[in-house]
Amino acid sequence: MSYLITGGMGCIGSYVIRDLLAAGEKIIIYDFAYDLTIPRMVLSEEQIDRFEFVQGDITDLPHLLRTVQEHNIDRIIHLASWQVPACNANPPQALKVVCEGTINVFEAARIFNLKRVVWASSVAVFGSPEDYNQQQILNDAPHYPKFIYGACKSLNERYAMHYFDAYGVDSIGLRFTAVYGVGRTRGMSSFTTKMIEDVALGIPHVCPFGDDAVDWQYVEDVSRSIVMACTCAPTETRVFNVKGGIRPVREGIAYLKSIVPEAQIELEPGLFGISWDYDATPIAEEIGFTPAYTMEQGILETYNKFRERCLNTRD
Repeated sequence: MSYLITGGMGCIGSYVIRDLLAAGEKIIIYDFAYDLTIPRMVLSEEQIDRFEFVQGDITDLPHLLRTVQEHNIDRIIHLASWQVPACNANPPQALKVVCEGTINVFEAARIFNLKRVVWASSVAVFGSPEDYNQQQILNDAPHYPKFIYGACKSLNERYAMHYFDAYGVDSIGLRFTAVYGVGRTRGMSSFTTKMIEDVALGIPHVCPFGDDAVDWQYVEDVSRSIVMACTCAPTETRVFNVKGGIRPVREGIAYLKSIVPEAQIELEPGLFGISWDYDATPIAEEIGFTPAYTMEQGILETYNKFRERCLNTRD
């Protein structure tokens, strides 16, 4: 099968490339720039040599269509997006990149009758715990986005439903949470990765959102959920909550200090601003995905990888 991965030079894309290459698939990356900074954190040079790269803007529909046609694409994994800070700073452009870019992917799938689109939504479509009476948020719960980013992803979910109902476009959206792991460098929820990296490098760290309990979603699980969604049987649900494990930020810090007793971590009070307690029953029942990593396992593996990178750099 031929896969087109938009935004494939980012963190999640790099792990998906690795996993799909291991499965023997053909990979074409469609991204704004050929920047191997993040892929080289995850992939070997041999793996980098095995995928093709197409420079392109996700808002350029004609170029996207040419790419799909010329490379005989079967499936698209759509990861290209802005994150919360960029969307808040430039709402008009956020609408183009996050929404129009996703609609272009659905259009390509419609025109070429692709087998499937798997795309990244976000739990940012939901609101604060108070919006749900402090209860767990169900997969079909109403949306109360607090950020421009979440509002854009919510609109994309409506378009996904329209393209399925009107044209039969088979898409699966995945609502990710606070993804962490080597290579996660952007977005508000990248604060957990930054903390682990600073500890691994011996740098004093100030951690925000110290009063919150967040969903620790390790990037290895995220990649596996995407790969599973690409090849699973057609689903009744169009967009799924995907969760790792909700744990207090303080517990993550305590575990890091159990690994590195000398770690200098200062905890700032505050909350992230959205709920983190999500029901992920539908993805377990319809796709068969459940997380494999606990918070402790993910933190330890991430710390060890950062330490290994640090030692290799010194050598």
